Amino acid sequence: MDLKKTAIGEFRKTVKENLFQITLLTCFATPIMFLMVLDYLDIESFAEFNKSFVFLGTWKGRMFYLFFMWIFLLESIIGWTEIAEKKARKRYSILLFLACISIPLIYILSVNFLGFDQAIISLGQGLGFTDRTLNFHWVLSIEYLMITLSFIAAIYLVYGKKSLTFFSISSSLLMGITAIYTLDTFYPRGIFRPFELLALPTSACAAALLEILGYGVSLHYSSGIEAMPSISISVPEAYPPWQGAFIGWPCAGVHSLFLFVAIMLLLFKKSAISRFRKLLYFIVGAFCTYIVNVLRIASFFIILRNNGKEAARFFHDTIGELYFIFWIFAYILIIVSVEKFRLVERTRCGLHRLSRKVGKPLI
Repeated sequence: MDLKKTAIGEFRKTVKENLFQITLLTCFATPIMFLMVLDYLDIESFAEFNKSFVFLGTWKGRMFYLFFMWIFLLESIIGWTEIAEKKARKRYSILLFLACISIPLIYILSVNFLGFDQAIISLGQGLGFTDRTLNFHWVLSIEYLMITLSFIAAIYLVYGKKSLTFFSISSSLLMGITAIYTLDTFYPRGIFRPFELLALPTSACAAALLEILGYGVSLHYSSGIEAMPSISISVPEAYPPWQGAFIGWPCAGVHSLFLFVAIMLLLFKKSAISRFRKLLYFIVGAFCTYIVNVLRIASFFIILRNNGKEAARFFHDTIGELYFIFWIFAYILIIVSVEKFRLVERTRCGLHRLSRKVGKPLI
């Protein structure tokens, strides 16, 4: 019985010490899960969201919410003790924190059941958006923006400047996706030229790779305000015999490179890795991220050739973005494994040198 009472007491103590973190996890998971139910049942106020299960989409979809919550949970578990020691003590910070974490659920309820959707539509119309851009892209960007700002404000109020150290990957992922979605909403179809210019070399590399693999391809590019590179691939026994697609900067993975930069900078900030190794990891990772983007474009056109437009569209909207997600997590794991191995080796070498000095083995 004493052992049982001790365990219960320790559990209560742990819950009390990490009450802010548990509240954070619960209050951000709840609106996301609620939104998933609305999405699955096709009962959202915006008709465009009821045409498909948006949580299946990575590009202009909600799957990143699930990745965000997964990473947020992992970061919370890994830094559980340190996070608990840095929580806010001031009453006004706690009140503002409670207000911030309530915003996502209040927003979703207001949009879907209290008529707030019309205010969002009116705001989008005032900015000049029309048709699907207004009813889907604009609304999704606002949704991401509300959740992102609420999350960043909440963790800052509780943990201060340390918040970006504790939750570097989850916060950078959420902020990065929000920025990219919003930028594409305001500058669609390759209008944002600084990013679209980066799509041309990536498309050229993808076309070269397809040609090396034995596919007949052609690459086209012409100047203009909405000019985008396009790749056409030969499809035997089909009409028309060439199938092609334009490649915007999101399709070329330009946003993946910016997400990589943000995640790496925040990851390196909380690590004790030497500057030389940080630079080496960064260069290798950036190059591999670029290769992943090339592979994703090439995969799209291979699927287009072999399986048709519908399969290629599904790959574009859902699976293609996962290339980068799986790669970045694998790369972080590689870095952690290499650094851990180096630490073990340095420890062994130090013990060997020490054992020689004292004249007897220590390991």
